[in-house]
Amino acid sequence: MQDTRILYTELPVSSDKHDQVTDTLCHKIDSQQYSINQETISLPVTVGNAAMLMNVFTVDAGKAQALIADSGFKVVEIFPGKALMQLLAVDYRENDLGDYNEAAIVFPVTTPGERKPFPILGAISRMMRGQLANFVYRMPVNQGFTTHAGRFIWGFPKWVCHVDIDFGPKTAYAQFRDDGEAVFSISASTGGKARAKPQVAPSLAIRNKQAWKTLGTTEGEGVTFKLGGQLPEIGEKHPLAMILRDLGLPKKPLLTVSISKAKMVFDGPEVVAVGTTFKN
Repeated sequence: MQDTRILYTELPVSSDKHDQVTDTLCHKIDSQQYSINQETISLPVTVGNAAMLMNVFTVDAGKAQALIADSGFKVVEIFPGKALMQLLAVDYRENDLGDYNEAAIVFPVTTPGERKPFPILGAISRMMRGQLANFVYRMPVNQGFTTHAGRFIWGFPKWVCHVDIDFGPKTAYAQFRDDGEAVFSISASTGGKARAKPQVAPSLAIRNKQAWKTLGTTEGEGVTFKLGGQLPEIGEKHPLAMILRDLGLPKKPLLTVSISKAKMVFDGPEVVAVGTTFKN
């Protein structure tokens, strides 16, 4: 069962032969190459085709900040006392790391030394332009290899569980379960014809008591953007579901987004001590 703390003991990845410890199976070859469980991965990592959906919520800022306090980051308040949180899911179809499904719980944040945006319009503007860093609180996936790669290369909090995504012509649906317990299910409208121009945005993570910052570029077609959305389903027992309930879910999202065909590029990370300023 997944821990809920920022600084937690990383679970090994189960395999047919034995449990696999990421830092034992992986090593850095040079600045652009990594050995991940005996397979070489070169940077930048590219995604040729992915489908994604996202729900954005307002949550209690004090509770959200308390949840991520050990990260050294500060949640962004879109309204006084209200922070943003994203629940999202991605179906990676063509990817250097393989074909897999991924979900995430994400908080837009500011990093040490970074100026916070003005409430409401300032926060929304920076979020839509990709200028807000996104702290990845949890990132469950359904494959072992990407778990090792995501952890070792970028510090992402990945582990293997059940992530199911159905991306239909009118609606996309995603379900995240862990150890047989429901965590969340989200949906979003699909069928849009808009295109998303390439946008660079930083993702943040905490691993091995260090802060990791990765720049990723995303573009896509078949974008559907809507204010509001359908009520998500939140589990009743799992510790992460209890976290989401404490933050005020289930409730309707502030907005929903889906992209039927996204392309992404991920560079290597910058890694600093928790609580210190990133150079870039």
